[in-house]
Amino acid sequence: MKMNTRSLSCTIVGASLLLISSAQAAQAPVYNLADGNLVEKLESLERVVNSRTRNQQRVQEQINSMESEISEIRGRIEEQNFQIEKILQRQRELLLAFDIQSQQLQDVSELSAANSTNSSLTTKSPSQSNSIKTTNTTSENAAVIQPSASLDASVATQSDNDAVDYKAAVDLILKQRDTAAAIPALEKFVDDYPQSRFKPNAHYWLGQIFYNGKNWQDAKKHFGTLYTQYPTSNKVADATLKLGIIAKSLSDNKNAREYFEKVIANHADTTSAKLAQEQINLL
Repeated sequence: MKMNTRSLSCTIVGASLLLISSAQAAQAPVYNLADGNLVEKLESLERVVNSRTRNQQRVQEQINSMESEISEIRGRIEEQNFQIEKILQRQRELLLAFDIQSQQLQDVSELSAANSTNSSLTTKSPSQSNSIKTTNTTSENAAVIQPSASLDASVATQSDNDAVDYKAAVDLILKQRDTAAAIPALEKFVDDYPQSRFKPNAHYWLGQIFYNGKNWQDAKKHFGTLYTQYPTSNKVADATLKLGIIAKSLSDNKNAREYFEKVIANHADTTSAKLAQEQINLL
């Protein structure tokens, strides 16, 4: 009896193991590598991967090429900007040279006129003194005339001083090309000689120096002084034009147009008027 029970138990255990192994075999199927459909699928998948890889390589090559072209274009743009800046700088230098020559001619003319006036004033005093002696005027009249001669001499001396100081300041620009030293010299001249005939020119020179250095605020200050306080100066047309250009540079197109229109209206048939019209066309 015992023997039968043990045999039955072994049979049951064996059957259980057989069922378990059958289930595991069903969960892990084995593919037949000789199957034609599977090989085709693998080859198709391989072709897709290779195609994508080649496409990615081509895209990367195009990106690299475009980056190279962009880098080359940037280099050309920088070179062109450099050349343009050189051209603009040369134009500014030519304009400054033209302004300097024009102003120099004017200054020479005014200095010559001042020297002629001073010579006249200097020779006038002795003449008055001799006249007093020869006509035997009274001591009271002599007392009235003599201070007048002394005043003329004082005016002549002051005129000599402002002409000398103005010439020295301008020479810093024209001869020594030292605009940094010319600025304080011209500013001192403006303070020392508020009634000088050369004061408008001094303001113009200061405005021109600051203008060429793109110091718009200081240039605007001196050109504005010339524009408002010395309307009869022959430099007003150019000063007004440059006030317009300064306003345009500061993105104030409204005031820029007003200045340009004033140049055209008040100084027709001048180079400044033609330049003002060109500036209006660019607004």
